[in-house]
Amino acid sequence: MAAPLEVQLSRDTLHQGEICYLSVQTSEQGLLSLSYRGEPYPLIPWDDGFVSLIGTSYKTSAGRKSIRITLSQGWNTEVFDTAIRVVPAEFRKSVITLPSSKRGTIDTTRQRRKAEEYEAVVEAINAPSEEYYAILPEIFPCPKKISGTYGDERWTGGRKLWHHSGLDFAVPSGTPILAPCPGKVVMARDTFIRQGTFVILDHGAGVKSLYYHMIERNVDEGEVVQTGDTLGFVGSTGLATGPHLHMSVYINGIAVDPLFWLERKEPF
Repeated sequence: MAAPLEVQLSRDTLHQGEICYLSVQTSEQGLLSLSYRGEPYPLIPWDDGFVSLIGTSYKTSAGRKSIRITLSQGWNTEVFDTAIRVVPAEFRKSVITLPSSKRGTIDTTRQRRKAEEYEAVVEAINAPSEEYYAILPEIFPCPKKISGTYGDERWTGGRKLWHHSGLDFAVPSGTPILAPCPGKVVMARDTFIRQGTFVILDHGAGVKSLYYHMIERNVDEGEVVQTGDTLGFVGSTGLATGPHLHMSVYINGIAVDPLFWLERKEPF
């Protein structure tokens, strides 16, 4: 007799910043749910079963992280417990030099506005996905000329600023920025102090991708884009030392390595 729940992990050991794709199959009827470290995670239909994405970040502590899949059938409940193991990743130190025109992006001026803008971005990142579009990217958003990697320690003037939460592409100003897969524009703003002109896509299932420092954007909030649609054009607005695209990817509010997401075309 087949097990009520068949669960497959794309990997059970992850370096900080990597992603685990989890597949669930069952022939039984009932309410299926998933929790990761006690928090509910979305499951989406995939082939003959369901799939979910579990992300780790540079901040995720090393060790075992619990996963529970539950199938509820009236008074009867089937539970499948598994886990991933997170191991430390090595992140490089990166020193940046800001021109005088950009120093206001990191100093103590306009703190209230910076806080309000930060909170607005975080709210968009953490908002539940309303619809499902895609979880696997089909293309890179621009030519693969990487200048800043995920998790970098960013330093300037002898002080540490933060860890880099995304990926930088060193491409010329005006280069089109393309949607890597379908999604909905849930935030599109101009002139934020640090992000500059930017766009946030919600791909569904808790997956969001962010594109910063545009010279101009080509989409507005509420639009649904398809793979290859132009979101905007590379610039140097906001906290940028020169023209480039900063891209971040969040999975259920966790900043993962965008390169891992972009390069892993198939989860299993």
